[in-house]
Amino acid sequence: MSKIDEVKKLIEDGAFEAKNLPVFLGALQELAETSEDLQDELEDTDDVKIQFDVIDTIKAWIKIEDHKLTAGEGEIDDPDVTLQMTEETGKGMFTGETDAASAYMQGDLKIIGEMAKAMKLRALIEIVAEELDLELE
Repeated sequence: MSKIDEVKKLIEDGAFEAKNLPVFLGALQELAETSEDLQDELEDTDDVKIQFDVIDTIKAWIKIEDHKLTAGEGEIDDPDVTLQMTEETGKGMFTGETDAASAYMQGDLKIIGEMAKAMKLRALIEIVAEELDLELE
């Protein structure tokens, strides 16, 4: 089963949890290889390393380098930005139930590093949401 299909099934079944973040990021990586919209977005994206820290649950990362996206579980060296969140916020952000801007304003999402680079992630997530038939808040 592809990561894309795995994420779709988890979300459809209401079983997606923040600990499934690496599966979501794996789907993002798969889509980066097949989606023209995502490839176009990556062409306009500077190199960036983003660390996700779902407190007491999981750490994962994405790296965009030379307009290619890779993702993995664990920590990445020298991230440009770290997104730190609770498990509930993490689950909501990656299923479209929680708006990242609202979570940030409420203090449920902490952005450490370059805010502009964190905002670029929003465009990528919107494309993934469209591909997965999710409705973002």
